Amino acid sequence: MVFNRLINSSLFDGHSSSAVLFLLALLSSLPSFGQGGRNVSDRFDVVNVGLGMSNRGLPLFVELEQSLDGHISAGLIASYRSYKEGGPSGTWQHQFLGVGAQGHYHFTEIAPEPFDFFAGLTLAWFAHSFRSAGGQFPSEAYTGSTVGGMQLAGHIGGRYTYKDWTLFTQLTGGSLLSDFTVGLSIPLK
Repeated sequence: MVFNRLINSSLFDGHSSSAVLFLLALLSSLPSFGQGGRNVSDRFDVVNVGLGMSNRGLPLFVELEQSLDGHISAGLIASYRSYKEGGPSGTWQHQFLGVGAQGHYHFTEIAPEPFDFFAGLTLAWFAHSFRSAGGQFPSEAYTGSTVGGMQLAGHIGGRYTYKDWTLFTQLTGGSLLSDFTVGLSIPLK
């Protein structure tokens, strides 16, 4: 019941602007601090935000990442993407909302600061909404939602810190979605 409300909420009303506004509101509420005075054990306590390219639309994402030790970090991630597909018989609009967990191993021996190279795994759950956007078929012929679709994915990525700015990039390949994302890592301390 809760998941059906999520799927039918304004996030999936066919307008990606509500998702963009949600992510912008979340970003504007986050504090932005420099990295001065941080030690190795909290080096990866960050919020990662950004967008990218995907095999299924433009992904927008937010990840909260926490250091577990000097090499390992874990975090929670949320993403949204939307795209259209079409052919001679019609056009359809798709939206995906994903939530999950990521684990990273940071190669600190080969990537001294200001660089950070990492690899890891992502386990995510996706909800998918789709609807007809026009064509020969009636709209109810290909409209609906699916709740639940698990993905296990591997990823590699890196960060580069210049002054108070940390740029973030990640390449993810999974069983459901594959992404190349770029963004910012915002320190939490």
